[in-house]
Amino acid sequence: MTVPANDDAGFGRLAAWLATAALGDTGKRADGSSDNNLGALPMIDVFAGFCDRLHDWLGPFSRISFGMEVLHPELSGGTMYWRDGEIEEAQMMRAGVTQLDGYLRSPVYVVEQTNRPWRWRAGEPVPDMPLIQDLAAQGITDYCLFPLPIQDTSRTSTMSFATRRAGGFGNLGGDEQGLGLLRRVAWLMTPYVERVALRIIALNLLDANVGKIAGTRVYAGQIDRGAVDPIDAAILMADLRGFTQMSEQLGEIAMVELLNRYFDTLGDAIAAHDGQILKFMGDGLLAVFPISGPDERTAVHGLALKAAQAARGNLATLNAALRDEGKQPVDFGIGLHAGTVAFGNIGTKSRLDFTVIGPAVNQASRIQDLTKEMGVPILASGEFAALAGEALRFLGARTVRGVSAPIDIFAPRDIPH
Repeated sequence: MTVPANDDAGFGRLAAWLATAALGDTGKRADGSSDNNLGALPMIDVFAGFCDRLHDWLGPFSRISFGMEVLHPELSGGTMYWRDGEIEEAQMMRAGVTQLDGYLRSPVYVVEQTNRPWRWRAGEPVPDMPLIQDLAAQGITDYCLFPLPIQDTSRTSTMSFATRRAGGFGNLGGDEQGLGLLRRVAWLMTPYVERVALRIIALNLLDANVGKIAGTRVYAGQIDRGAVDPIDAAILMADLRGFTQMSEQLGEIAMVELLNRYFDTLGDAIAAHDGQILKFMGDGLLAVFPISGPDERTAVHGLALKAAQAARGNLATLNAALRDEGKQPVDFGIGLHAGTVAFGNIGTKSRLDFTVIGPAVNQASRIQDLTKEMGVPILASGEFAALAGEALRFLGARTVRGVSAPIDIFAPRDIPH
């Protein structure tokens, strides 16, 4: 099938469908109100529908992809693929991605360096690129990759098209005209791709820098100073031992590297048990395991205890690695408590910070302080133990600073005392 490159009617139909699918029905509701997001589809569904309609209009296509680079502590970006009607998503880890051989020998690398389209057609020499070698072996006759003209020039987004059709994309009104039509189609997706990318970047930055709970609230516009919400939760407070002495011995750079590895032992365990880190405090952290209903109390406190125990297991792995590197092992204490924390926005008129306050936070901190005094790495309050089940044993009542009466202290049964 030959399609004229100036098929404005087909282009218009695709553009109209895309606007409705990506942005929603901008018409009126049944009650007469309007909603600009009514009926908007998730991006993967928008991409699938876009590719299906493009295939029906200009096909056959064998493969269509779009990739976007994002800001995320662990991920460099993601790609969606349409392959013969099937959709697949892939994410690329950030660590070392720009040094991977598959990336350095790829059309995406060339496009990122030149900001120009890249094309390969059957009959031309197959370049030393694993992707193109695979596509050629699959019978692909034409492959085009276009940079998308997004406003954020510090990041790259691309869209590619591949076909097994005899003559490749030259059948789309001629060789250069066909390439131009595909470029128009790729650019048609640009505002929707950038819209999604900006939202993902905003949420990623908020999650990474202020935490998921605070990030969700900031993104939703809850930024008023003094706005405080109670969170019913199991509370975990952790603190590194000997931080001042280690800082003097290691220096700033080595100490930051060690802190990051230490925080990973805690963070991985907390995340794996549905907890959320609310605050890093120098060499310590505060995490909560939120309770959404009364039936969850026992289960949530059990998860918090398992997270603390898993963190100690991770610590053993870290210390083994540190010893292999000729470095000193580290240690930390964990205090567990149950209660309600006040989580909200405080600060000056122009500089705000989400933080956690309340007697429950103070008591968790004091219990953590006892871990060093008592020589037990994990300690819990009586309130926590009452909800965590039989996994804890009573060690006695202790007086702690800032609390008028002695408090009952418990420890995991599998930790000797």
